[in-house]
Amino acid sequence: MKTEEIFKDFAQKDLQLSPGQKFYKIPDDNFDLYGVFYDNEAGRFLRMPQCVADSVNPTVAQLNGYTSGGRIRFSTDAAKMSLTVSYDTLNVYCHMATLGSGGFILLEETEEADGRISYKMAAQFIPGHYANAAESSGPNGYSVEKYIAGGGERMKNYILYMPLYNDVRELILGFPEDARCSNGLKYRKDVKPIVYYGSSITEGGCSSRADNAYQCYISKWTNTDFINLGFSAGAFGEETIAEYLASLDMSVFVCDYDHNAPNAEHLLATHERLFKIFRKKHPYTPVIIMSKPDFDVDPTAPARRAAVKNTYDNAIAEGDKNVYFIDGERLFGNTDRECCTVDSTHPNDIGFLRMAQTLYEELKKTGALK
Repeated sequence: MKTEEIFKDFAQKDLQLSPGQKFYKIPDDNFDLYGVFYDNEAGRFLRMPQCVADSVNPTVAQLNGYTSGGRIRFSTDAAKMSLTVSYDTLNVYCHMATLGSGGFILLEETEEADGRISYKMAAQFIPGHYANAAESSGPNGYSVEKYIAGGGERMKNYILYMPLYNDVRELILGFPEDARCSNGLKYRKDVKPIVYYGSSITEGGCSSRADNAYQCYISKWTNTDFINLGFSAGAFGEETIAEYLASLDMSVFVCDYDHNAPNAEHLLATHERLFKIFRKKHPYTPVIIMSKPDFDVDPTAPARRAAVKNTYDNAIAEGDKNVYFIDGERLFGNTDRECCTVDSTHPNDIGFLRMAQTLYEELKKTGALK
């Protein structure tokens, strides 16, 4: 899109782009997009085809437009960057930071000598946080220009994390006219994406930043791509979603929808069915089954855990050597468990880190990370 068209388009939304820049409307060939794709017909970023989401349930149909797990990797020698985003409306939650639900996080990425990727905070783009003349924010988007910490010295690699609990209709990245922009670091080619299916916890509620959701820790530690199919109050293990999950190509499937099932009976009726539908098309793909972590406050948790573990036990009894079980009761560790959630249910950053550490140990057992 030409710069003049971008200015006109966003002016209609009362969003002002800073002049004297060159702009990239995402998706763009210079920027690698992961975890989401842009659907021209829907006019927004999506996590799965909207026709599939519509066939699952109304909640999934709505939340499919939330960009949890969306990431953009690129490189630039710019010392500052502007970000302009439009959406239907900004979602504000009483128990979740706006930066996590509707903001963007920019991290600098460095490939170390041993092949690991290290990270530094580069910038945060927070809706409603800015007030000077070069920045604007409203109920349907915001525009911010910020200096990139440590930027401007040479070409550096970056990863931009998209909001966990908000739709994104349009995203424009701006850089000084003399800045260079190109593709950044790549995820490992020898490991296919990890796919996660589950509840609001899977979606990332209530991480204070998008990159602190448990999938992102795993991705950082292993430089592996992932797809987040967590749907707040919408993950019920329907046959439709099971068939879609089975259609995806992946290295590991993490099944984490215990929290959304209304009761243990529902889990007994759907959990093993979903596993078998998936296993029919993926006979050897490692599957990690997790029960929910908020064990301390839910008297039904033991029965629910038993229903989830029933899938695992039956698979093992039938000779399946690529299925793993994580007891949700141990996801928050043994000490300071009360500090791991914001509301006795949804993990905060401490809770998500502990979940990721436990899951990482199980992932290493699968051999999928090589």
